[in-house]
Amino acid sequence: MKAPITAILMTLAIVVELIFVPLFLKAQRPGISKTSRLYKMICATMFVLIGILSCVYSGNKSEFAVFMLIGLGLSWIGDLFLHIDGKKYFIVGFISFSAAHVFYIIAYSKASSLYFHEKAFLSLYEIIAVACLEFIMFIVYKFIKKMDMKSPPMIACAFYGIVLQTMLVKSFVFSMEYLKLGKPDGISAALCLLGGGVMFFLSDTSLAPLMFHKPDRHNHSLKDFNIDTYFTAQTLLAFSMLFIGV
Repeated sequence: MKAPITAILMTLAIVVELIFVPLFLKAQRPGISKTSRLYKMICATMFVLIGILSCVYSGNKSEFAVFMLIGLGLSWIGDLFLHIDGKKYFIVGFISFSAAHVFYIIAYSKASSLYFHEKAFLSLYEIIAVACLEFIMFIVYKFIKKMDMKSPPMIACAFYGIVLQTMLVKSFVFSMEYLKLGKPDGISAALCLLGGGVMFFLSDTSLAPLMFHKPDRHNHSLKDFNIDTYFTAQTLLAFSMLFIGV
């Protein structure tokens, strides 16, 4: 596929996503419906498509790209099952999103090995950073939001949080190291990867109150924030394959 055509398709995918995210937010307010599910999956399909087109445009066939694409695909599955009523579907969606973050983490590790020849999956400093983030979120949920941290859903969220925060820390560390290389695309790459990590962290940390904190379940502003940051995160991560691993 020629580069100009690929660029046009990526632009169209962004436009479609910008149109359907607000439509999804409006459609899902009364609750899950076939219409809201359709709109959400259109948006999810767009970030997967952007990831594929980024690889095509840049000729990226690296392990980083492979694992990122798997993560995007698992996120698509998670989006589908989390938007179907039923506990069993929720569990599938939860597992899919957890696995997506694991594949993102592996992708960052593969990129670190490619550029910096690092062998350690997690350094001591990264482990400490993850532990600090987990402690901060515990304080926020427990003492500010007054949420029951002993409930099974919140225990599951705590384990998910460790994976999420590991993804954020890995994206930060890699982005900072990549910037030091002085590559022409350094800032763009860092904005995509680190911006995606930060947006994902903000999105997922706002999700727990929406799901498990009664006062926030119908907080439309928080829901809008959750969805806007989520699709921004996935889109930025998809665009990272234009630069990293090429």
